Amino acid sequence: MERQVELLAPAGNLQCFFAAVHAGADAVYVGGDRFGARAYADNFNKEELLEAINYGHLFHKKVYLTCNTLLKEEELLQAVDYIRPFYEAGLDGVIVQDFGALALFKKHFPDLELHASTQMTITGKEGALLLKQYGVCRIVPARELSLEEIKEIKDQVDIELEVFIHGAMCYSYSGQCLFSSMLGGRSGNRGRCAGPCRLPYDAFYQGKQVNKQREQYLLSLKDLCAISLLPKLIEAGIDSFKIEGRMKSAEYVAGVTSIYRKYIDAYYQERGKNENSFRIEKEDISLLKKLYVRSDLETGYFEKHHGPSMVTLGKPGYQTGSKEELENVAASFVKEPGKLFIEGRILLKEGQPVELFLKTEEKDGGKSVLWKGATVQTAANKPMDEAMVRKQVGKTGGTPFAFRNLEVFIEGSCFLSVKELNDIRRQALDALSKELLSPFMRTGKEAPKHTGTETLFKQKKEVPLSETYHILVSEYEQLTAVADFLQAQEADGGKERLPIEKISLASELFQSKKALLSILKGLKERGIELSMAFPRVVRKNTLKNLETHLWNRTEMALFSSFLTGNLELIQYFKENALNKSLYGDYSLYCFNGEAYEFLREQGLLGVCMPYEWSRHEMAAMLKAYPAFLGECIVYSYIPLMESAGCILKTTGNGSYCGGGEKIAYLSDRYKKKFPVLIHCDRCENTIYNSVPYSLLKELDALKEMGIFRFRMDFTIETKEQTLKCLQEFRRREKRQQPFSEFTKGHFGKGVE
Repeated sequence: MERQVELLAPAGNLQCFFAAVHAGADAVYVGGDRFGARAYADNFNKEELLEAINYGHLFHKKVYLTCNTLLKEEELLQAVDYIRPFYEAGLDGVIVQDFGALALFKKHFPDLELHASTQMTITGKEGALLLKQYGVCRIVPARELSLEEIKEIKDQVDIELEVFIHGAMCYSYSGQCLFSSMLGGRSGNRGRCAGPCRLPYDAFYQGKQVNKQREQYLLSLKDLCAISLLPKLIEAGIDSFKIEGRMKSAEYVAGVTSIYRKYIDAYYQERGKNENSFRIEKEDISLLKKLYVRSDLETGYFEKHHGPSMVTLGKPGYQTGSKEELENVAASFVKEPGKLFIEGRILLKEGQPVELFLKTEEKDGGKSVLWKGATVQTAANKPMDEAMVRKQVGKTGGTPFAFRNLEVFIEGSCFLSVKELNDIRRQALDALSKELLSPFMRTGKEAPKHTGTETLFKQKKEVPLSETYHILVSEYEQLTAVADFLQAQEADGGKERLPIEKISLASELFQSKKALLSILKGLKERGIELSMAFPRVVRKNTLKNLETHLWNRTEMALFSSFLTGNLELIQYFKENALNKSLYGDYSLYCFNGEAYEFLREQGLLGVCMPYEWSRHEMAAMLKAYPAFLGECIVYSYIPLMESAGCILKTTGNGSYCGGGEKIAYLSDRYKKKFPVLIHCDRCENTIYNSVPYSLLKELDALKEMGIFRFRMDFTIETKEQTLKCLQEFRRREKRQQPFSEFTKGHFGKGVE
């Protein structure tokens, strides 16, 4: 029999779970009260989650648990202990973002399906293959991928794909957003996003406001609705259709799930009969629009790269149906859990134990149990009759069962107490439930000890205990500023020196027609290691551009290492053997020791500490793992969002594409200006914080912790600003912050 696409529904609580199951979902994804990316949803406590797993399995549904946040070191083993009872109850899969959690779950739960969250930002076949080789069986790719890109992954990698087909959309690539984290301390990577993309902004370019006054919601995407694309999505080979909405109501879950169920079934029933038979009824579209939609519905990125039609622009407001319409949805699926119908036969015979035989229907496996209870007594007065026994034994409320038929056989003048009848009914139903659930249960085994990273990190630290600097530049003028600074530093021969060991050039810099070779040779002659930094998100077209314009350049011979922020390039470099050392950027989140070990196993020689670490988390990592090779960014403009969107396209100013300045600005309601770097080569944007990040005054504290590898990132700075920063970091006495306003980010207290 052909395997059909899975319909995967969300559930934030038990009522939503029951709604999803009985509205036609094949699987349900849920969040517990820890480690999920929806910390503000109702979520399930332990008992509720165990009930959901058992209930789902009784109705032949799979249950996946979200554990899709970044985990701090002290949370790793807590996460293992947290998962264990659900694993033993038969949990079907766990959805993971953190590399350390992925590694630990693989060690502790070898037969549990591991699903890579969309927070991992998988954008191509390379990242999918790397995770498959590690043991991941399913990935949820970035929502920004086109149908063509999704199909290519499916065609070239034997791995399951779970794709969002309905619900709210983030403006940023999932996992690449620090907007909420840096502005309000509520980290999306920790499940606490405050949704700053839903707020109003004005856009400025070349000194002029480019958005209309009533079109300020430039980062607020319309909700996704791909129901019209179901045939194309199924034919692309997608394994699971995912509905977003763990913070939505049971009416939303039931309504959306039932409509998608209807049209998925219709597709399979009509396939091959009439190519034009797939039609969505207006009434169903109307209902979808009434189920808590943010302004309007759109088909997302499947057939377009971006554009103003995908953004709300005007002030968004939820569309909802009338109370009566929502009650009608609730009446169909929400109010009560469903029931499994069973056949029953009870036999009462004087002097013999009462016997109750139960059997499920064939579609539910045809499982049966025979349970014996108390000894039947001879009635002293009025004997029991059939109606009385049927009434008492037939009470299955509070269980997932209901009698379709119950036969009662009484031989002689019989008596059993009500309690004894209740006991045999309860015990027999429990036994039937265990019989049905037994195939899903796992035996709890002693977990392997947490020694993997300890062995690696307890080694003696072999790095020099003196500070070194890694400088990243994105523009030609910044590169010349660094070269001029080094030349001046050599010329004055002073004691105050900035020990620059490595310079990374953004790969985009090579798209300019500026002559780089002589500058790079001069840096190499000074003993500077040259590295190349790649975009945080790399998609198919980006790789093609690199292959066409970069690998064969003369300058490539001068580079000894690469800096990557994604799994795609790690795998790409493995396959193409470019013979360069590989280092991980901050977007390959190394939040704990197990994550570091995972990245080292993939071939990285070092990593970058995450922006969301506090000084205490930095110190704890270095204390626990002295051999940790992580560099600390001490100056940059923090990237708040990496987006497939383009502010200029959204505001209708596509005429500027590729020919004007590279920087636009967003202004919020407090008149703070956020620079937006326009990447015309891949038609995407990076939104930066309004003020620079600087740990200039914390350098001594960092060295006291044992941190000596420092990094400075230059992205939107002018040549003069770049020189000023370098000069202030060079000074040992009376250092002054390069800018009047700056932030230390989470250095003080970190994120929750």
